[in-house]
Amino acid sequence: MRKSFTPLILCFFATAAVAQAPQANTVCQIVVNKVKAGMTTQYEQGRAKHMAWHKSQNDTWSWAVWEILSGDGTGDYIVGSCGHAWKDFDGRDKFEAADTVNANATMGASLGAETVGYYVQRADIAPPPAESPNPPAYLQITHFYVKPEAVNDFTDGIKKINAGMQKTNYPQPRSSWYSLANGGRGPHFVLVTERNSISEMQAPPKSLDQMMQEAYGDQGATIMSNLRKAYHYSESELLKFRSDLSYMPAPPKK
Repeated sequence: MRKSFTPLILCFFATAAVAQAPQANTVCQIVVNKVKAGMTTQYEQGRAKHMAWHKSQNDTWSWAVWEILSGDGTGDYIVGSCGHAWKDFDGRDKFEAADTVNANATMGASLGAETVGYYVQRADIAPPPAESPNPPAYLQITHFYVKPEAVNDFTDGIKKINAGMQKTNYPQPRSSWYSLANGGRGPHFVLVTERNSISEMQAPPKSLDQMMQEAYGDQGATIMSNLRKAYHYSESELLKFRSDLSYMPAPPKK
């Protein structure tokens, strides 16, 4: 079987989910684990043991584990490490070989399949939120599968929406944009929104279209129309952070 962590994405998605400080256009290494039917308990026990192995090896990378609560992947798990430069993935061959052996020993029997991907944080589309010491309780993920000929229309629309939010003081939850660099169908963009509770998924009283009308007048409707024409379809999912299955190394001593 393929290893649980490396090489990869999460691509996320995203995280989509960081324990390290995000920087401009950094990379997330994401793995989606699909558990065999009836073996969730065995998988989680194995995952916890494998994370203990990472701790015993003094791994300097953080690995956040998220349980998928909704969508086609319900019941699957996302494992991600974010905040990396591309060069960070080089020079880990010896560690990765040992990682694979331990992952197969602890989780191999319960893992049905996995998908792997690399996602780039798109700070050029929208500035990421300020660093947070801990992952949120939930992540609301929205995937956009963009038409290749309309990527510029899509990214320009996102930039204008963010500018409109600032102009109108529209509620802006902590969120980040990512795009798939390798490991799946594309162009694929991902909006990752942090939620401290499920109740925070309640939409604001003013719709996005109303906000754009306020910010840009009649042009707001055109911007939204062009944006929606730029992608084939979207899909969403809700993730729950599993601190009991994650590994976060202690910060270096100052």
